[in-house]
Amino acid sequence: MDPIALPSGTTWHLRAAGQKLGYRAQLPGARVYDLVGRGVRAAKARGVSDADRLMFALPASWLVNSPAVSKVLRRWALPPHDETCLALLEVLEGGPDAWAEDAGTAESVRLALASLGDEPYVTEAISKVMALLAPDVVPLMPAPARGFVLGDGAKDAPDAFMRIVEWFARTVTEHRVALEGVAREHREVELTAGGVLDRLLWFDSEGHRHFPAIP
Repeated sequence: MDPIALPSGTTWHLRAAGQKLGYRAQLPGARVYDLVGRGVRAAKARGVSDADRLMFALPASWLVNSPAVSKVLRRWALPPHDETCLALLEVLEGGPDAWAEDAGTAESVRLALASLGDEPYVTEAISKVMALLAPDVVPLMPAPARGFVLGDGAKDAPDAFMRIVEWFARTVTEHRVALEGVAREHREVELTAGGVLDRLLWFDSEGHRHFPAIP
């Protein structure tokens, strides 16, 4: 794959993509999360509502070490926070072109996240829900991934979520052919183009610590 420019100003070289995805698939929680993602996409294709798919995604986010405690997920599953989550999903699925046409998108996303709670881990926790519902738009955003993309000085900024989403969605579009080629070669579970990029982001930002070094 061609190198990928990061908002931090550095360049990301994606190497050994198939091997990295294979390593990640050895982790039980990660593998089941990917299977849930496939199921959530199949449910959407069959007409299952966003509201019902949100209920699948909330508990499944724990499979990839979501820091949200059960009372937070309960809060997000009930009014009015479930409506906030669904409105956020609708905005995110609009894509980069729609975001560019609405100058208030970034601020509306920031306010939506703020309304979900004042827990310091909200960005990471909601990303692990939304990545199941909109995998070509939202990656997992634990602190190492945010630092990898934005730089350590910007990873906790109020606009970190939207900056990463904007970068991620455009990168998926620009590299879709190559990413889908990697996805086809991955035999463990079906992934979207964004799913491939997301998992490689996790591996290169922190996941590599769990596995033997790749030459």
